[in-house]
Amino acid sequence: MFEASHYLCYANDRFMANKEIIKHLKEHFNGKVYFTRKEIFDYYNEIEQIKETTFRWRLFNLKENKIIRSLTNDVFTFDLLPQYSPQVSNENKELVNLLLAQFRDVNLSIWSTQVLNEFMLHLPGKSSTILEVEKDALEPVFHYLQDLNKVDVFLEPTTKEIALYINEKVNVIILKKLITKSPIQTIDDVPTVTLEKLIVDIYSEKKLFEAFQGNELLHIINNAIEKYAINTKTLLNYANRRSKREEIEVYLREKTDLPKIIFDD
Repeated sequence: MFEASHYLCYANDRFMANKEIIKHLKEHFNGKVYFTRKEIFDYYNEIEQIKETTFRWRLFNLKENKIIRSLTNDVFTFDLLPQYSPQVSNENKELVNLLLAQFRDVNLSIWSTQVLNEFMLHLPGKSSTILEVEKDALEPVFHYLQDLNKVDVFLEPTTKEIALYINEKVNVIILKKLITKSPIQTIDDVPTVTLEKLIVDIYSEKKLFEAFQGNELLHIINNAIEKYAINTKTLLNYANRRSKREEIEVYLREKTDLPKIIFDD
């Protein structure tokens, strides 16, 4: 059993991260890529009898100091990946500014299917702008966009409309209801999609995102897993709000490169 002082540093009983912690944690887990909350707790408990409250503080600091990363509430990894931050086009920034000036405090999210290009094997020759607004604002926003007459706008298009009109156009705006508690982020003052929302949406709406299905969908998700941090809990919670949790969980477990330990948590 190691001495606690060999790899813990305290300041006013606050756990401070340093190179020794990283070194001994990795030695303790012997190169394991994924490990559980219980395993980390047992690691500290082997050193000293540790209270749950103290352990929660140390776990928080490990994450805050980017020594470990959460995959779920109870599964962690040393594999530190950047957060996904899609590019927002100047056109979409301008559109959001117009909308927020006209409809103050409206909840919305906007993104372009072009952001999927970095994950794809076969790049499509066209793109769509996905604009989501809260339910009560759908009709007013739709008519406002029509009056602007900048690009074709489709309000929650049907399968027939997608096949007859949208698939034939180079660029359109798809106006949809923003699902409550959707995982979105703000980039350059523009509310936009997160990786978790992106994956769930393109999986769930197969007709609207037809160009991104089949092997291309698997390619997109696995490339996203390799490049960026994904919060699986956030993803599955959002999938649940779309009534797709069980279906998506089976797909992710059986088809993708996400670690199986996540789903055993």
